[in-house]
Order: sequence, then C-alpha cells, then structure tokens
Amino acid sequence: MRIVLGLAVLLYAHLTWSADALLIQSPQSEDDASYHYYVDLISEVLKETQGEYGVAKLVETGSSYTQNRGLSALESDQLTIFWAGTDPKREKRYHVIRIPLMAGLLGMRVPVVHRSQYQKFLALESAEQLKQLTACQGTHWPDSYVLEQNGYRVERVTKFESMYSMLRQGRCDYFPRGIGEVHAELEHSMNQDMVAVDNLLLTYPMPMYVFLNKRNKQLAKRLEQGLYAMVERGDIFEFVRQHPATRGVFPLGKYHQAKLARLTNPLLSNSTELDNPLFWLQLSPTPEWGVLESE
Repeated sequence: MRIVLGLAVLLYAHLTWSADALLIQSPQSEDDASYHYYVDLISEVLKETQGEYGVAKLVETGSSYTQNRGLSALESDQLTIFWAGTDPKREKRYHVIRIPLMAGLLGMRVPVVHRSQYQKFLALESAEQLKQLTACQGTHWPDSYVLEQNGYRVERVTKFESMYSMLRQGRCDYFPRGIGEVHAELEHSMNQDMVAVDNLLLTYPMPMYVFLNKRNKQLAKRLEQGLYAMVERGDIFEFVRQHPATRGVFPLGKYHQAKLARLTNPLLSNSTELDNPLFWLQLSPTPEWGVLESE
C-alpha cells in the first residue's frame, strides 16, 4: 500500500510540473453538465494552437472547488486553469482572458423549479412578485451578489449538488440556471422532478472567463490567441450551438415570448466588451415580448 501511495504521489507531482499537463478541477457533481462544455472548449483551443505551442492536455486533479477556492488554487499551482464568473477583484488578482466562454448564454437565466411549483411561476406577473421568492445560488458565485443587489432574495449554498436537493426540500423556490446549462442538467436521471420555467428569464451580462496565475504568461498568450481566432471566425458561436451540453437551447426563438426580468450587473469592469457582437449571442425579441417591471 505504501508503494502504491508513493507512486501516486510521484505521478501527481510529475503531472503538476509537466509543461504539457494543465491541471483543472474535476466535475462538481454528476449533473454538472456545463463542466464538459468548458473542458471541451479549452481542449479545442489547445488543439487549435498546438502547431505553434506544442501538445498540451487537460488533467483532472480529482478535486472540485468553490469559485473562491478554485481561484486561490491557481496561486499555489494546484490548478493551472480555472473558469469562473468575473468581478473586478478577480480580474485584478489573476490573469483573465476576457472572452465570454458561453457567448453570453450564462447571463440568460431560466428558473428551475420543482414540478409542483411550475404553475405558480407561470402565473407571475411582475418582478416584485418574483422578488418575494427565494433563489438558490452558489455562496461565492458573482450571480448571488448580482441578484441581491437587484433586490432578489438569495439562499447562498456552498455545494453545487446541494442546489437541487434544497429545491426538493422547499428550502428555496427556484434555481436560476443559464439557458446554456439547464437542458443538459434536467436530462439527468436525478432531476426528473425538476422543470425549467421557459416563459420567464432573468437577464444580465455575466461572462464566464478563463483565469490563470499571472506568472503563467505563455499559457495566457496561447489561450488568448486560440480563443480570439475562434471568435473572429465565428467558431465559438458554432461550438455553443453544437455542443451536447448547450445545443438544447437552440433555436433561441423558443424564448421570444418569455417574460423578462432585466437586472444590472455592478460587478463588470470597464474592460468588459459588452458591445462586441463577436462575443455575445443575442436574443431577438418579438414585439409581443413582455417585461417584468418593478412596481
């Protein structure tokens, strides 16, 4: 047993210090469908750039992290790459690649509710009514702060897998999920008692970015080069349309009749390119769209 453990430690050390092994966290839970989207996208970027930079591979560490812990793990080289929602403090402390990895879908949030609560949510007519209900969100997710700053009730939860459990227990009323995440999650066998309220969206700009240790300049250059190349060719839009985790959201026309609860995001830095059409997929509202206004 000691020999096996010793070999495992040596193997982990080799992977940690190997130039072609890039350490990433493991999935947070079985129904963390968006994890595979980000892994596949970054893998595509590495493949795109291997002619100039050489072969590199993503290696799971076997551990998952809250957003704060994952970012801190970059500093100790426990992780090489971490993707997370952004805020000014994070952008100052780490190297950030300011390309929204999910092309803006993350900030288009659909409430996931227990099936027994579906009709209740269909009947909502104002943002004030929605604000009387409680959303489950991650303890360290920037989204929690965004919701709270816009007057919404939030139950902060440490572990991703606890969100759906809390919905079942009635400890929160809804779990806002990015429309690019929700369909794959609800296909999971554990979530058959959950449903997305597709006629209601909470919308705000929330880019998911790649973060790196500031010392890792060569990798930063490589990822920026590869991601920008995909953006300029329109390939990142095609990637999000075709990936198994996100293709269920298309066509976006299914949301044309949805009620909108528009929120502001006070966490965005001045460097956020909100007007860059190459970064953000756009919903195309019809004149029949309604907006949940505050009373």
